Amino acid sequence: MNVNTSSAANVTADTANQIHPEITAVNPANNTIILKSKPIKITFSETVNAGSNLIELKNGKSLVPIKNSISGKSLTITPKTPLKIGAKYNLILNANCVIDRTGNGNSEYSTYFTVSPITLAQMKNGLSRTQKFYNTHNRLPNYVNFGTKKIAIKNFQTIIATQGLKIITHKASAKNKSNAGTVTAYGWNSCCLGWFKTGGTYMDYCPLCHCYGCLIYNPKHTYEGEWTCANCGADFCLCGKCKAVGSNVYLIKA
Repeated sequence: MNVNTSSAANVTADTANQIHPEITAVNPANNTIILKSKPIKITFSETVNAGSNLIELKNGKSLVPIKNSISGKSLTITPKTPLKIGAKYNLILNANCVIDRTGNGNSEYSTYFTVSPITLAQMKNGLSRTQKFYNTHNRLPNYVNFGTKKIAIKNFQTIIATQGLKIITHKASAKNKSNAGTVTAYGWNSCCLGWFKTGGTYMDYCPLCHCYGCLIYNPKHTYEGEWTCANCGADFCLCGKCKAVGSNVYLIKA
């Protein structure tokens, strides 16, 4: 009798005060990185049961098929297929998807996590090394290495983007001749005629790939200096001549 009376009193108090089940723990925690696909566990402040069961796991706008199970205070969401490496996921618990023993439902809740083969520290380290490589060679490496692990550069860019990180690359800023502008530089150059002082002002245009607004001065830090196309990677002497062997292509003088 005492137990039943106490239980009834608790139910009455819960109903009267409209106490809703609250989330006390989430695994994986919000904005964390997990190294492989795994179920998501939500812990509430009290025992819960299925309510509307309206729970969504999203990769961007795409819904991920899931199955849910409840045991005591715990709700477990298990993806029906393995989660994608390098993807960021959003879990949404809609209001009243679970209820307590008196019918009070949860408030809406949203959390994010990323599935990645590397940690955030490794992402930042890889980004630093990749940026240095790009600044030196004016191109991206094919892979980013982490010990024996090798990640293709496109996959690496996708992974770091989930954390708001990106490699800074040069891109053409002008689309046509009218707003291409000009570039100017002078210096000593060997070219094909021996060392001499050369340079000039050229249209900011690559005659090889026909891209406007793409010429960058000496991104590879050569001794004599050069112009490089950020779009196709072609190099031009300060005299304007393409540096590829046998080429007779020149930058256009302004």
